[in-house]
Amino acid sequence: MKMKNTIFAAGIAASAIAACFPAKSPAGVAPIRLAYNYCTLSYTFAYYSDEAWAGEVDRLAKAGYNTALVIDGTFKVWQATLAELGYPDEEIAKFIPDECTRAWWLMANLTGEDSGVDAATVEEDGKRGRYICSLMREKGIEPVLQGFTGMMPLGTPGAIAQGEWSVYERPPMLDPTGEEFARVAEVWYRNLEKVYGFKPKYLAGDLFHEGGRTAGIDVTEAVRKVQQTQQKAFPGVTWIVQAWQGNPTREVRAGLDPRFTLIEALVKDMGAFTDDDSVCNLGFDDLPWIWCEVLNFGGNHGLYGNLKTYSRIGRAAKSATFRGYGALSEGFFTNPVCQDLFEDMMMREAGSELSAAELAEWLRAWIAKRYGVEDGRISEAWRILARTVYNCSRCQEGTVENVLCAYPSLEADNASTWGPRGGLWYSAAELERALGLFVSAAGDVSFPDGRARENFMLDKYDLERQVRANRMRALLPFMGDIPDKAQRENARAAFLREAEWFANADGHSVPESFRLGTYLAQARARGGERAARAFCRMVTTWTGQEFQRTTLSDYANREYPELVREYYLPRWKRFLGDLAE
Repeated sequence: MKMKNTIFAAGIAASAIAACFPAKSPAGVAPIRLAYNYCTLSYTFAYYSDEAWAGEVDRLAKAGYNTALVIDGTFKVWQATLAELGYPDEEIAKFIPDECTRAWWLMANLTGEDSGVDAATVEEDGKRGRYICSLMREKGIEPVLQGFTGMMPLGTPGAIAQGEWSVYERPPMLDPTGEEFARVAEVWYRNLEKVYGFKPKYLAGDLFHEGGRTAGIDVTEAVRKVQQTQQKAFPGVTWIVQAWQGNPTREVRAGLDPRFTLIEALVKDMGAFTDDDSVCNLGFDDLPWIWCEVLNFGGNHGLYGNLKTYSRIGRAAKSATFRGYGALSEGFFTNPVCQDLFEDMMMREAGSELSAAELAEWLRAWIAKRYGVEDGRISEAWRILARTVYNCSRCQEGTVENVLCAYPSLEADNASTWGPRGGLWYSAAELERALGLFVSAAGDVSFPDGRARENFMLDKYDLERQVRANRMRALLPFMGDIPDKAQRENARAAFLREAEWFANADGHSVPESFRLGTYLAQARARGGERAARAFCRMVTTWTGQEFQRTTLSDYANREYPELVREYYLPRWKRFLGDLAE
């Protein structure tokens, strides 16, 4: 075990340190229960209204979360900081991005590059950040605010170039061991407190997220200096650091003080805890950490998860440095059964897990609560789902993606660069049977209220969407150059019929949460057509380079009917037309 740092001992009250990581709450529940990562707040909550945020914060409090990342308000903090440092307005405007790319800006992957965000939007952003934090604090949820890690606008004298992230030039970085870093950090934290109106107990921010350049930088000393500026501004504050793609490295860990550090262990492996307890020892030395689920990437649609894994998250408490849990999926609300089970287990006594029989009983009770009825067909359908789509034991980045969202190819396997390859891990026929049971129940089950029926219809639609996506995947091998011309033409026609189902928003009942219009209305209410264009870009080309495919293209692929009709389906029709010629 490495020696613990002592550089922050002076001036830190013992009570402040203990408040960060109590051994256990009185009920034995894990002390840290965190909501969101950066990506969540761009992919899911980019354009939430004040009213929507009030509802979401209320939901968080009822679910038991006591910590949550807040990035609304950072436009104003950066604007105030750069203005105080003497940057002209036009340079500040170029630096600040739109709301959909804010997450990657704060992780130092990109800058605004003329996003179109105006001064009024920046001012409103500051007010909204303060409002969200006030809501959270009233309900016992401690906001996690953005710390300063050295990122500066492009062209800043003395800043160290950080290379590229996909097609973007990363913002340069001030060396944390230099005097200029400490000076800017002081300005940053003064403005942070002014914008939000309180001294935070938690700060977020990463060095060298998904790359970056460390040449010429003493990484361990840089980390110490970053944390030192945090402690100077807010004594006792905890730095939350993401564990992702090899970070935090050995050099980074060596510079972190365990008393004021919390590592988010982002776990994408749906097989975790199903065979062994390897994820109980994730290798963070003596640094406190929390087990964080990352079920969804980019807000993609798709039935996916592992209920066994969620029912056993208590095993992480075997680690002496374990401190809690985090819900860090990039797209919230896409697989409610997984999210609800995670939140249930999060609030049980640390170390708790469910047996197979207890998990089956939990699912029975969840069905009754969600639909307000107990019906044999619905129960059987969910038993099928539990052993198929919700029993994934392989490690992959989110759901198997719909080939309809992929750039057209007869070998299409995934839509995004990092999407899963290898097809389904379950029987597509079993899912067809589950859909039949849902359809049968829809014909004669009497639901107790509108909310229960709405939940049922949403789940029925999501299941049919998945079944039809599976059919399209199965048709691809028969659409190419096979000897039987009639079979080939029939397969292509069937593929287009399934695609038309996705595109036909008027031909069947599409829940509001599956409509592009729902989210464009949110965006327009916040930022007019500028915001609507940003959202459309995020769920298609991502980078805004409309005629050039990049590694980010179709990353946030979603099966909104409008998007299928206007974007995905025309691509496939052109492709299949070319094949026919």
